[in-house]
Amino acid sequence: MKKLEKSKVLGRIIRQDNPEELVTPTWTVVRNAIRAGNVDEALAYLDYGYTEAKMMHDSMCSFVEQTFTHLAAFGEEEIYKVLRNRYEPVMRRWLADTPGLKESLERAVEFQRGHGGHTAIVEEPDRYVVTCDPCGSGGQLRRTKDVGKTKKAYPWAWGKSGVPYYCVHCSVMWEILPIELRGFPVRINLIGDTPSDPCVHLYYKKPELIPEEYFTRVGQKPKLAKTSGKGKKV
Repeated sequence: MKKLEKSKVLGRIIRQDNPEELVTPTWTVVRNAIRAGNVDEALAYLDYGYTEAKMMHDSMCSFVEQTFTHLAAFGEEEIYKVLRNRYEPVMRRWLADTPGLKESLERAVEFQRGHGGHTAIVEEPDRYVVTCDPCGSGGQLRRTKDVGKTKKAYPWAWGKSGVPYYCVHCSVMWEILPIELRGFPVRINLIGDTPSDPCVHLYYKKPELIPEEYFTRVGQKPKLAKTSGKGKKV
């Protein structure tokens, strides 16, 4: 028998089904309730399923953050080495499968939905501005716990010290590697100086519109000719 209610011992809502039903995925329970026309039950398990997934997600993010903080004791550059090794094949596949702005924006925002943060998008003449307040991974981590941060300023940490170790994967994944592989980043990351600040992602509509400072801060140089407002090279 299914049973979803608050546990007196745990102090939160949790599934308390019979043992043989306890292993049934929550999303299967949701689908079955929808097919049976049990709307209230489906919504209750849908909300619980989100909480269930978010708890696991947050636990894994915290594990990565703690691992990076431990690794930094052997030299902060070791974090950069790990991130390059992890994300170079990832971004090679990304750039091969998703070369356009539209699809990159859709896929990257899909990530943000999966993280469970609070995200907003504003379209400007030259770019899309995605504001995460907070990002559901690194942004949430730095608002809820004391995280490890860079002691020095590195190109892979946007030329700044005090950047959470967890967050620097965004520099390597979205900026440094794409610049090296194709000449310009997938997006620009503007990480807040304090935990209460939002994280902002900039998706420029044309690579030649990206300001030079967004290349130099990660130790790179622009490889594309700038254009005027009329589309002519300058």
